[in-house]
Amino acid sequence: MSTLFERPAHLNRTRLFLGVLGTVVATAFLVWLLVGWLGWVPDMVEVFGVAGLRTPAAITVAALLLAAVSFWEC
Repeated sequence: MSTLFERPAHLNRTRLFLGVLGTVVATAFLVWLLVGWLGWVPDMVEVFGVAGLRTPAAITVAALLLAAVSFWEC
């Protein structure tokens, strides 16, 4: 008999996928930031402008929150 707190298997796979997706997106922005500082690619200031830096910051924070919620074990 299943209890109220047991999760179906597909929910665990979905949470894993969303957690990995959030981690990959945040890592991609971190790599872009570091490679941009080295001058190998246009940095974020050139692409978004100083006022537009809130956009990649918001995407990174949202991705990290998604990963944190997805990997959280109740």
